[in-house]
Amino acid sequence: FMKNTEKNRIKWVEKVKYTLELGGKSERTFSNYKSHINRFLNYYDETIEINKLSDDDIVDYFRKQYIDLNRCSASLNVGICSIRFLYSICFNRKINKDLLPSTKLSKKMPTIIPKQLFLKIFNEEICLKYKCWLILAFCSGLRVDEVATLRIENIYPNEHKLKILGKRNKERYTILPDIVTKFLRLYCKENHITDKQGYLFISHDKQNHINSKSIINYFSNLKVAYNLDKNISFHTLRHSFATYYLMNGGNIITLKSMLGHSHLDTTNRYLHIAQNFNQLEGIKYA
Repeated sequence: FMKNTEKNRIKWVEKVKYTLELGGKSERTFSNYKSHINRFLNYYDETIEINKLSDDDIVDYFRKQYIDLNRCSASLNVGICSIRFLYSICFNRKINKDLLPSTKLSKKMPTIIPKQLFLKIFNEEICLKYKCWLILAFCSGLRVDEVATLRIENIYPNEHKLKILGKRNKERYTILPDIVTKFLRLYCKENHITDKQGYLFISHDKQNHINSKSIINYFSNLKVAYNLDKNISFHTLRHSFATYYLMNGGNIITLKSMLGHSHLDTTNRYLHIAQNFNQLEGIKYA
């Protein structure tokens, strides 16, 4: 019954998916869990009864597939969480946390992108939609999922603010500089968007918002085109927003609220190193 057949794999992954959805987790969380769970299941052949693997077997898997291969601590932690979740939800079994503890992550300073490099990328981008993705992250501090799910009714240009539904469905407000408003309006005009409600960036079937993977894939192509440092990702634009905001004299408590952080310690990372985004010189409009 619990053999590692393709039919059972599909069933287990589906159960993980709808359980995460019930818990209000994002599509990206499921995507990450699915990747690690499939890697784990594909490691064993179809004759193995996955529920009967011992804790030592699972520890051995992580040693060979993560530690010996020098996978980063963050990847190891997500992998461990994914397999713990799989066993808890699908097999009603708890993995011994003493045998398989989470790894303490090294607290690196956030990577930021130099303003002039961002301006070069932004000005050379010809697609208005992609420009909007970039500037929402760099000038308003949105996460990739927050860009993908931005709703038209949550854009307040007259009040210079955006209402964001962030992690764990927490609502917050962040700044909407004039420069961002300008490009959002250009995008709406180009795409004949006149609705007052709904998602700003629509999926191809026009039934839902775009998948955040579309944004990540776009930025991955940018990294190749501009030979960007391996540590730079779309999330780097959010780090840059926070850093430049503080460099320009912004308040750390206000920044914590705009970023949606639960703890001030998380926001304090940006104190190590901002520009007035209403006067972001160098942007080309044509």
